[in-house]
Amino acid sequence: MSITSPDSRRRWLLALAWALLCALMLALQWWQAHAQQQREQFQLAQTVQRQMLEKVAQHKAHLTALTAVAPLQATEESSALSRVAQSIKTIYPRIQEIQLVTPATGSCLVPAVAQAAAPLQARASTSLPDEQHTGDYLFIKKVASPADWLCVRIHSAHLLDEHTLPANSGLRISLNGHTLLDPPPPLQQARVFGQFTLAGYDQPLEVQLLTRPQNLLSWSMVLISVLVSTLLVGAANLIWKSRQQARRHQQRAQLLANEAQLAHASRVNGMGEMASGIAHELAQPVTALLSQSQAALRAHELGKPELLVTALQANVREARRAGAILERMRGYISNAPSQPQRLDLPQAVNQALLLLDGPTRQAGIALRWQAPMQPCWVWADPVSLEQVLNNLVRNALDALSHAATPDAHVEITLRIDAKQALLIVQDNGPGVDAATAQRMFEPFFTTKTDGMGLGLPLCATLMERMGGNLEYVHSPRGACFVMHLPLASDELTAHP
Repeated sequence: MSITSPDSRRRWLLALAWALLCALMLALQWWQAHAQQQREQFQLAQTVQRQMLEKVAQHKAHLTALTAVAPLQATEESSALSRVAQSIKTIYPRIQEIQLVTPATGSCLVPAVAQAAAPLQARASTSLPDEQHTGDYLFIKKVASPADWLCVRIHSAHLLDEHTLPANSGLRISLNGHTLLDPPPPLQQARVFGQFTLAGYDQPLEVQLLTRPQNLLSWSMVLISVLVSTLLVGAANLIWKSRQQARRHQQRAQLLANEAQLAHASRVNGMGEMASGIAHELAQPVTALLSQSQAALRAHELGKPELLVTALQANVREARRAGAILERMRGYISNAPSQPQRLDLPQAVNQALLLLDGPTRQAGIALRWQAPMQPCWVWADPVSLEQVLNNLVRNALDALSHAATPDAHVEITLRIDAKQALLIVQDNGPGVDAATAQRMFEPFFTTKTDGMGLGLPLCATLMERMGGNLEYVHSPRGACFVMHLPLASDELTAHP
C-alpha cells in the first residue's frame, strides 16, 4: 500500500493532529505549572516581607514605649522599665535581652555599640550586628540623657513564623553587610527568587529568599515538547510576557491609587491634630479673658475705676499670652527650637498663680504656695512654664472638685536638687491608679468625659523643649507632678 493513499494520508494527519494536540496540552500544563510557581513565590515573598515588617515595627514601638518609661534618675521608673521589659521578653521570645545602658554598666556596652550610640541624638535609634551572639542583632535608642541608651538584642531566626517557608526554600538575613542568618547547607547556593530591604524602622535588614529548582516537566512531556518547541515555546513565551506586563501595569496603577489615598488621609489627620492642639492651648487664656471682661463690666457698673483698670490690664496680659501661645504652636508645628530665658522661678510662679486665684476661690480649694525669700534663677520659657503650671493646677482642681475631699488643697513647693530646680505640684485628692499613670502622657488618652487628652502630653513636650522634663511621682496622698528645670549658671554657684 502506497504512503500516498488516502488512509495513509489520513493516518499522518491524525498523527500530526494528535501530536500537535498533545504538544499544546503539554505546553499549557507546563505554562500553568510555571505560572503557578511564580505566583506562589511572589505571594511567599510578600508574606515573608509583611511578617518581618510587622515584627521590626513592633521592635520600634517597644523601644519607643520603653524610652517613655525610662527616666534615668528615678528608681520607681527604673523598676517600671524592668517590669515592662520582662513582659515584652515573655510575649516576644525573639527579643532576647532589654537593657538600659550607661557608660559604666550593661552587657550591651561593647565598643561597636558605644561608637554607634555616641553620635545619636536624643530619641534617635539605630541597629547593628551583635558580635557576641551569632544570629542576633542589637537595636539601640538614645534616651533623653546624652550618655545613656536602651539596648534590645533580637534573634533574627525568629523574625519569621514557623512553617512559613516550604521545605525546598530558605532564608538569608544580613545587616550592614554582616550575615545574621544563612539557610541550611543544601540551600546556600540555591536560586534567589525574592529579595528586599526592610527600611523605615531603623533596622535595614537585607533579606534573600532562596529555593531549589523544581522539575516541572516529565521525560514524556519533554519528548513531546521538543517536536513542536518552536511553535509552542514561542506562543507560550508571548502569552507569558503579555500577562506579566499587564500584571505590572495593574500593580503600578494600584500602587499610585494607594499612595494618593494615604497622602490624603495623612493631610486630614495632621490638620485634625493641629486644630485640637490649638483649641486646647487657647481654651485657658480665652476663659480668663471672658472672666476678666465680666469683672470689668461689673467694676464699671459699681463705679470702681481701680478694679476696671486691673481687669483691663489682666485682659491685655491674657491677650498677649494667647498670642504667645499661637506663636509657640507655630514654632512647634514648624519644629522650631524653644527660646528659654533666664528668669526668677518664684516670681514666674507668682505671676502664673494670679490667674488661678478666681478658680480656686470659686471651687473652695486652698492653693498653698510659700515663695522663698531668695530668687531662684532657671532657664525656661515663661509662657510655656505658665501654661504647664496652669494645666497641672487646673487638673488638680478638677480632681478635688469631683472627689469632695475634706480640707481640699493644692500645694506647690520648690526644691533645689543638683543642677535642677524641682517645682512640685501636690494635691490631696483621690490620686491616680496604676493603669492611668502608665498612659497619662499618651496623646488623646483622658479620663475626663469632656477632655481631649492633650493637656499632659503637651505639657511634657513643652518641658522637654525647655531642656527639662515633667514627671509623675507616685504618692500615698493624691497626685504629685514634678517639673524639672535647669538652673542658671550663677544659681549653680550659689547651690553647689
